[in-house]
Amino acid sequence: MRTDAYWLGVASGFVVIGVVIEMVRRRYLRGRFAVIWIALGVGAAVLALFPSLLEHAARAAGVEIPLNLLLFLGSIAMLIMIMQLSAEAGRLRERTRVLAEEVALLRAAVESSDHARRIPTSREHGERSEVTRNI
Repeated sequence: MRTDAYWLGVASGFVVIGVVIEMVRRRYLRGRFAVIWIALGVGAAVLALFPSLLEHAARAAGVEIPLNLLLFLGSIAMLIMIMQLSAEAGRLRERTRVLAEEVALLRAAVESSDHARRIPTSREHGERSEVTRNI
């Protein structure tokens, strides 16, 4: 492989690391996911700097073409990331459902409290009541 292709791999790894750090700084990316992406960026840079590591690993794994091992490991890494993101999405969906139920219960409690005090709400009359107008 030509040396400029190796430097492209090194640059790509460092770009990934830089983008991840900036996303963490702006709070677009959480720490757990950032660690995975930084590890992938460092791995790409190391393999680009020392291509013999990939060749030795491929030989040890019985893979004839080192690039095939790299693509396989990349596929496994992507599968793990997809599974982790799916689990996170499910957890957030459940949390959103629970929060929506709690908001509905709180809204019902406030409305029943308002009815008990005989204070007309804005929903009943289309305008603000005397009590809420002063707030």
